[in-house]
Amino acid sequence: MAEFGREFAWRRRMPPLAWPASDAPRISRPRGPLVLIIEDTTDLRDLFAAELATDGFLVIDAMDGESGIDKARRFEPDAVVLDLMLPGINGFNVARILRSNERTQEVVIVAVTALTSNRLRMMAIEAGCDSCLSKPVLGSAVIRELMRLLVSKRSGADMSRLKR
Repeated sequence: MAEFGREFAWRRRMPPLAWPASDAPRISRPRGPLVLIIEDTTDLRDLFAAELATDGFLVIDAMDGESGIDKARRFEPDAVVLDLMLPGINGFNVARILRSNERTQEVVIVAVTALTSNRLRMMAIEAGCDSCLSKPVLGSAVIRELMRLLVSKRSGADMSRLKR
């Protein structure tokens, strides 16, 4: 846990899960997709993390572009929720860097931004984001978009495997 730093600090505030009775059959639950949240606003980052974890996603987070890129390379998440207006390396450049790295080029990237200009939203897509949602955005909308993109990616991967 020390390796992840504050990524899982919000989990400590949640009540512990109840374990099944010893005579109850144990069902192994599949691991959910790993999502990296790169967001500089602590409250929003924690809100997204809590909602994603509730829906079965595994979550790590970063508060700026540089640490987000580092964590994406180290942990190779299935998806990234990316704020475009970050201190240091902005979200546009984070997306470009992730797309240019062999280990992270296939990651699903959902941009979340307060920018409302269609031109800037198109720049986000051109930088490598798969989708762009406008703030304020509900965590449920982020989850729906992540699920849509992850299912689409998996279907595409299955189809390419069938073509071989």
